[in-house]
Amino acid sequence: MKTNRVVSRPLVLALATCAALTACGGGGGAAGTTSSLSTAQLTSLRGTAVDAPIAGAQITITAGAPSGDAGATVIGTVTADATGAFTTQVTLPSGSVPVFANATDPSNATVVLSSYLGQSDALAAAGTLTSNNLPDLDISPVTTAALAVYAQINGGYTKLTPAAYASTLQTYGSDVLAIAAAIKAVGDTLCTPSATITTTTNLAAAIAQAANLSSSTSVTLSAAITALGGNCAGVLAGLPSAISADPVFGPELDLGDVIDAGATVVPAGTYTLQGVIAQTGFSATPSQLSSTLTTPAAVSAADVFSDTAVTVSSNGAVTSTDGNVSGSVVGNLLTLTLLDPTTQTTYTLRGKIGSMPTAMTGGAQAYAVRSGGTYTANGSSMLAKFNAVLAPAAASAAWGGVTPPSSPTRTEGVSCAAGSFPLRLDVFAARDGGGSIGECVTPGATSWTLSAPTATNQGDDFSFNGQSGLSTAAPTLSAASWTQTSSAPYVLSAANASVTVNGTTTTGTLYYVMGSQTVVITGTSGSNVLLHMHGNALTQVSEAANNGGDANLSGSGMMGDGAGSTHQSDH
Repeated sequence: MKTNRVVSRPLVLALATCAALTACGGGGGAAGTTSSLSTAQLTSLRGTAVDAPIAGAQITITAGAPSGDAGATVIGTVTADATGAFTTQVTLPSGSVPVFANATDPSNATVVLSSYLGQSDALAAAGTLTSNNLPDLDISPVTTAALAVYAQINGGYTKLTPAAYASTLQTYGSDVLAIAAAIKAVGDTLCTPSATITTTTNLAAAIAQAANLSSSTSVTLSAAITALGGNCAGVLAGLPSAISADPVFGPELDLGDVIDAGATVVPAGTYTLQGVIAQTGFSATPSQLSSTLTTPAAVSAADVFSDTAVTVSSNGAVTSTDGNVSGSVVGNLLTLTLLDPTTQTTYTLRGKIGSMPTAMTGGAQAYAVRSGGTYTANGSSMLAKFNAVLAPAAASAAWGGVTPPSSPTRTEGVSCAAGSFPLRLDVFAARDGGGSIGECVTPGATSWTLSAPTATNQGDDFSFNGQSGLSTAAPTLSAASWTQTSSAPYVLSAANASVTVNGTTTTGTLYYVMGSQTVVITGTSGSNVLLHMHGNALTQVSEAANNGGDANLSGSGMMGDGAGSTHQSDH
């Protein structure tokens, strides 16, 4: 049974010294140190290193920090077999110490990736990692990027916990996407960098160090372009959206893939599944991805999906009366096969489920679904994004359920008057570049009203700063009122919305699904633009039921799995 996957691609680059990337050691720490830890018990870790597959992958289990970082202690090593499978026993440290899985491609030592497994006491209690207690563990560009961001913000890993890791993903999701895009661009040979790369962990650390993460004006994508050089800017423009829709990478952006006693378990029962399907035009095949990043394929218009008779059984099987939905849920991992009755297109999806604040769902517990997957178009496998709400009959959409701040608030460089939430949206647009948009959201019972901030550094985050000839014009969004759709109350829409990125305007219908961090504008010209919403009080979901208590769901700070940060709130 597959319990651990290493998702990587070969790097074809010359090696260089650490100085070329201004940082040594994965995740931003000093390289090559080992610490002494008291030991607890022998635990079996089983998994598979898969990249079709990665035969002979070198797997290293460390405690305290990822491999090569200050404070890392090697507690187990193993070489995967020809199928990528491995089994190893490790002696875990006593207490609650972060544990990491690290992988090196045997055919190219430049490919070094890391993933956080959880705390030693939780792993010891589990005994053996299986698809039941850790259903979606991937060692990938996304997990490597997330650890680099966490280490840069916190100065290391001594305070890392599942809650802190999940908070990093929600607070710095766009930064993680940008760094993961750089790793994937190099690993899949999607562009030709002018810089030399020592390891992919060093690359991630260097970008995080240069990204100004502790400020409201982080420039992570610009830092990635600078770190790679060459012709990589154009590829990096669209790659974050492709990663977020990827069925392997996308789920890693939400809540984390770690041993966590609070992992969501959806009770058996009948639910309504409401969401939005958005085709991206990006190929799911690595050899074809590069060309579609610069010239996306034509797509069907994003549309609302609603099924009112979805059943979750006691063993996690998911079915629907009409046969349009089937799959399974294990912990917080959801896999679905979904037939869209509007287009008669079948999607194969993987994603994460998180508990939504009951203040937004009429007092009953409902679940946010954030997923990506594939569909077939013209004989090719393509990527799509699917966000949804899985709600029991007792739940109801309450778009104004979260109380807005009672005083003026400034978050991530966006200043709003009392009664509104600051909102930051990042646009990663193929061909055109990217940028950041600031808005103020005033929630109502069945709608959100957007208005211009009283002050903003709009356009600073993720601007390309004129690199490689890409424009620095700040993107704009025109959609003042998002209203509840009649067929799916957990979905807001706005007709005749438009987004302009570096002079290119996409006009069409805007969609937003409650609890998601993606806004979709489906253009009349056969394109869907994805806007990535920064984590805020309106989007928070948790692996624990009821989001830890709805009493915290008001005001302007970060709510959810962890505390806020200076990047998230600077008021």
